[in-house]
Amino acid sequence: MVQVASSKGYEATTVADVIREAGVSRTTFYQLFSDKEDCFLQAYDAVFDVVLHRVEHAYRSYEGPWPERIHAGLAAMVDLLAQEAEIARMVMVEGVTAGQKPRQRYREALNRFLPFLDEGRASSEYSQQLPAATSRLAVGAATTLIFDEVSSGRTKTLPKVLPEIVFAVLMPFLGPERAAEEMRKQIAPPPFELSAT
Repeated sequence: MVQVASSKGYEATTVADVIREAGVSRTTFYQLFSDKEDCFLQAYDAVFDVVLHRVEHAYRSYEGPWPERIHAGLAAMVDLLAQEAEIARMVMVEGVTAGQKPRQRYREALNRFLPFLDEGRASSEYSQQLPAATSRLAVGAATTLIFDEVSSGRTKTLPKVLPEIVFAVLMPFLGPERAAEEMRKQIAPPPFELSAT
């Protein structure tokens, strides 16, 4: 599903396309999924879990203050999406354009990033002035920048946009001057190894 939906788009994808790509029978497909949308949603959840796990690992493993940990998490996400164009397309584009249920799943998935950003209130001299939706606004800014690159076929060059993404996420918490300082830092995410389990 990830391969077909990222190349043809969800709307044009058929169950026949998916079973041909997977090398399974229609009977097997319907033993696993109720329909095309169910398959898409399960695939979406699986690939988003990979992205979130990579971001969380970088954020939790990086030794530094909160802005640098956010930078490391964003760098890990951008690196992964740049290397895995099909995952990038599935997570950032098809989830938005595939219909009501996938759009809801996309919003729920993005909300899983909010706890990392909510920790930034303690780092902000503006914490008392920040609206409750600040973390959601920051995620929205970052995902808009990423969506624009991926939907325009520039997935491989996402790392070039990383400084702007870092700035967009950190600016509400730190103000423009400190966010600009942070975006200029060279932060590499900690090494990540996929578990064999």
